[in-house]
Amino acid sequence: MSQHLINEYRGELDRLRAASGSRRESVLREAFKDLLKRWGKAHDLQFIAEHDILTKQMTRIYVDGALLHGLRVPFGYWEAKDESDDLDKEIEAKFRKGYPRENIVFTDDVRAVLWQDGAEIVFRRANLTPLAG
Repeated sequence: MSQHLINEYRGELDRLRAASGSRRESVLREAFKDLLKRWGKAHDLQFIAEHDILTKQMTRIYVDGALLHGLRVPFGYWEAKDESDDLDKEIEAKFRKGYPRENIVFTDDVRAVLWQDGAEIVFRRANLTPLAG
């Protein structure tokens, strides 16, 4: 992801916080949603909000967003949480409900946690470059 897009996201997040006075997910997630839309568009992916998934337990869940290739083929998923939530506990709760463990990012507008191929990916804070295993 380009540093330019990340800087735009951070600026929009600051503007939303200042204008709304809120740190709630429902207000702040719009900035990350816009980031995903812009990045996805540059890669011929379509962003779908409140995308539904049928889990292995045959229950329907709704992720906050998904980036899809043509013909509804998923590229990745996004789930937003409140900044005041314990993100790690929220992630485990989502996994118990059947959320995918492949290409899903969980955000709380302070942290982003990426899961790929069933494992959490750790990033360097400054430039979001994955750490070698």
